[in-house]
Amino acid sequence: MPQPLFPTSLPDREWHEFVADGYSTPVHGVVHRGSHPPACGMPLGVIDTGCLDIEADGSLGYCTVFNSLMPRRGPIHLPFLGLSVGLQTWVLTTRHLTWRDDVTWNDLYHGRSYPGVKTATEIHCWGHYPVADFEFITGAPVSVGLRAWSPFLPADVKASNTPGAVFEVRLRNVSDKPQKGALAFNFPGPTEGEAGTTRFRRKEVQGAFQGLTVTSKQASYALGVAGSETVRLGGELGMDGEAWATIEHQLPFAAHQAGSSMAVDFSIEPGQERVIRLILAWFAPVWMGGGTMTAGGSAYTHMYARRYRSVLDVARWLARHHLSLLARILAWQQTVYADPDLPGWLGDALINVLHLITETSVWGQAKPPIGEWCRPEDGVFGMNESPRWCPQIECIPCSFYGNLPIVYFFPELALSTLRAYKAYQYPNGAAPWVFGGVTTRSKPYEMALPSPGYAKKPQTTLDGPCYVDMVDRMWQRTGDDSLLREFYESVKKNTAFTMNLRPGSGAEGIVSMPAGNEANDWFEMCDLFGIVPHIGGAHLAQLRMARRMAETLGDTEFAQQCQDWLEQGSTALEERAWAGTHYMLFNELETGKRSDIVMGYQLDGEWMALSHGLPGVFRPDRVETTLDTLRRTNAAMSDFGAVTFCKPGARALGTEDWNPGYWGAHGVHPPGTFMLAMLYLYRGQGEFGLDLARRTVQEIVRRGWYWDWPVVIDGSPGPRIGSDYYQNLMLWSLPAALKGESLAGPCQAGGLVSRLLEAAKK
Repeated sequence: MPQPLFPTSLPDREWHEFVADGYSTPVHGVVHRGSHPPACGMPLGVIDTGCLDIEADGSLGYCTVFNSLMPRRGPIHLPFLGLSVGLQTWVLTTRHLTWRDDVTWNDLYHGRSYPGVKTATEIHCWGHYPVADFEFITGAPVSVGLRAWSPFLPADVKASNTPGAVFEVRLRNVSDKPQKGALAFNFPGPTEGEAGTTRFRRKEVQGAFQGLTVTSKQASYALGVAGSETVRLGGELGMDGEAWATIEHQLPFAAHQAGSSMAVDFSIEPGQERVIRLILAWFAPVWMGGGTMTAGGSAYTHMYARRYRSVLDVARWLARHHLSLLARILAWQQTVYADPDLPGWLGDALINVLHLITETSVWGQAKPPIGEWCRPEDGVFGMNESPRWCPQIECIPCSFYGNLPIVYFFPELALSTLRAYKAYQYPNGAAPWVFGGVTTRSKPYEMALPSPGYAKKPQTTLDGPCYVDMVDRMWQRTGDDSLLREFYESVKKNTAFTMNLRPGSGAEGIVSMPAGNEANDWFEMCDLFGIVPHIGGAHLAQLRMARRMAETLGDTEFAQQCQDWLEQGSTALEERAWAGTHYMLFNELETGKRSDIVMGYQLDGEWMALSHGLPGVFRPDRVETTLDTLRRTNAAMSDFGAVTFCKPGARALGTEDWNPGYWGAHGVHPPGTFMLAMLYLYRGQGEFGLDLARRTVQEIVRRGWYWDWPVVIDGSPGPRIGSDYYQNLMLWSLPAALKGESLAGPCQAGGLVSRLLEAAKK
């Protein structure tokens, strides 16, 4: 008897080890259920393609494939799969808003029920991005499993820039009699605003891809099958219970509307399985900087439209290559799951956190308004901070936290982003804070409107360390000195700018807020004054990186200048900002303003240096003391990470103390917690550090946010702040820290990244 894709008896929202279809060794994964779904389903989509969320309850969720980027379209809340056997239909969803208790269809629009339609009694879902596996429980004589996926393949930027998905449906005859029936797929298509019209051209196609294309000037899609299946095509099924009830012998008439349905007839002998592979491709080549097709702004062209001429090209390519593509996906995932150095939870989290790339990424062709500096083969790749909460392209601290998987797996994309940062650098040496969308959020998807940030308090003092860190990690990952030469003058100019932001303050200015304190840390919305160890540590790490670059290129004068700044700043920091058990939050010598509040992530600069294979930037003995303090304070105040700020003695901040802004008295920053966890790993406290990271991810899973990662948990206000924060891709820094290596370590022969890239080629 054919087996399910994965075990369906496991408790949900926690990790388990199990045997799964397509893997030669057991995997670790998290099962979700339609009766207890996560906040968002797993997205289907890859780089620059937009995405279509597939919910654990069997419905379609948010949809950005037709350039409704912000605000996002959805959740759509429509079922997409149905099964009919013996004229009884099961629509494969568990959504309660549209179903009666007796599981017959309740037509909300007409108040009628349809006895010929039932729903799934339960759905089991295991996501391992870019693959979502489903097992539908229906009581039908034919059971249904689904493996839906998009072609995310590290190092293969063409495959990973393909706007489409494959729905591999497993039909299994669990009865003792032959069964005949139909499998139906429903897709609503683009809205009028997305397509720019209400009339669509529909064309049936034959060949390796059989189905239809539905096209308009702005948005098109293809729906069909791979192989020699006999396909019936029709209009959208939507919420029409009568239409779903009759899928075994007819589909709705299709005129010029946007939506479509497709049915494949089948017959299966007892105990046998039949696999039907459905293909959904989309093609909407232009997005608008305003976030939707009707919001205005500049027009940008997706890079995938440079690789494919039409939606039919995409569909045919997927039909020809789907078997090898899926095999390669499972192969690179197998490498992660089977790595003996990775705890099972971490391997699964590393795989699933990559979904943030498709949730947030765009890749624009080198066309106006992007400047002539941009190479056609590069385009401009960027990620959006948080499309549903704080939408802006390439907010530089977000990329500092989150672009390492891009550096590891798609270095050509990371290089295109760095070239944009360099092109947008200001004459005074400042790095841009965003490529577009700052503060007003009226242009959240612009790629050529760089901004220094908030008008009153920009993050200028930390933009430089972020920029130099990202240049250095690319250099360390590739070992390519020509890359260093390309960016060196830009790095040098920014470093000089950053170290002179507080003129007249002497050595203390190197590790301080800018003049007038009119700036933000990347832990923004908090008032800071004078010397700030968090900022100072990041500046010292920038100097270590810049000095190594200068020495490599023979610029001895600037190397010595960096060394002088490093020594002066370090002395000022250690003499003026040590509080005995930890570093002060701030100390302004000119005014006497100072605070002993404990910042959970005060040693970020130490991690920056160590992860780049450089000596630390704080006194080693004080690092040990501070880590011990943080273990007893910030990390002890939360069951799932380190709180951002607290008072000495592990006491929560009160309203009379200091205003931490939206970080609140209990706010945990997951990426910051990962960084802190890695410091414990680098400093020989591996068990505690790894458990600190695990507890943070476990809480994200428990709360149903595995495909909805926030930037703050339990901040002020609410249980979470933000969604789809690609800062959380910081998790990919952990494999190097587990081995005490620099970020380049996993790229060496035999390292995790090296082995993963090799597996993805096969």
